Amino acid sequence: MSDDGDRGFTERVRRFFRFPREAPRGTAPIRPLAWCWLFGAVWGAGAAALGWSDGVDLMVVVTVFALLDDVIKGVRHRWPAFAVGSLGGWAADRLVEGEVATSGDPGWAAYPGLAVGTLVAFAVFAAITRLPGPRRG
Repeated sequence: MSDDGDRGFTERVRRFFRFPREAPRGTAPIRPLAWCWLFGAVWGAGAAALGWSDGVDLMVVVTVFALLDDVIKGVRHRWPAFAVGSLGGWAADRLVEGEVATSGDPGWAAYPGLAVGTLVAFAVFAAITRLPGPRRG
């Protein structure tokens, strides 16, 4: 491999963890996050209807990948937004699972909690990226 390819990969990994200060940081776009949540909710409902209980869990994978995509793009407050959004989604899932009566089907039993949890994760992530950035003097 050439040095250019190695340096390019290294720069991309470094950018993932430490975004350059001079690069502009925007907010997380709402429409793609909403479409991603809708896709995950429809996917989870379809998987639950077909009796594929593991397919319902893919809603969480879709959520994590969508949030990480925005983190890679360098939105404002990207890591705190990812951490708090994920934690809020997990907490909402636990709360809904504790309150919703479980059915005999494990897919449908997990679906309401995961649907609400992923929605909360997206909403919290988008809200935190809209907080004002640090002032630079």
